[in-house]
Amino acid sequence: MYRFVAALLLVVTATVSASAQSLPVPSYWTNQRGSEMKLYNIDPQGNFDGIYINHAAGYSCQNMPYALAGHASGANVVFAVVWNNGIQNCNSKTVWRGRVTGKTIVTTWVLSTYPGGAPIGKGSDTFQEQ
Repeated sequence: MYRFVAALLLVVTATVSASAQSLPVPSYWTNQRGSEMKLYNIDPQGNFDGIYINHAAGYSCQNMPYALAGHASGANVVFAVVWNNGIQNCNSKTVWRGRVTGKTIVTTWVLSTYPGGAPIGKGSDTFQEQ
């Protein structure tokens, strides 16, 4: 009986460990506004980086790559873009918080002044892995 319980515990632990890193990297994502997110690297602690290309109508800093940095913990993700790439500076930062489910990331976001941090907009995005 002890061996059965130990084996069951091992299977459950392996399953949880396998799903703990649910953000595939490298990967390419788009959202409902046509914006693109390309994830390149992730370290063992879950810190990842990539680029974000904004195509959302009504927002500045479009059609150019901006550095993206984030953290994944299991299915939970948080990532941010400072909208300054050395060519164009929109004096703002967006932070997304969400959850990965398969090939979808459902997020909420806050757009703030940068530096400063005063909120100037909020919303939600759904990203689909391509």
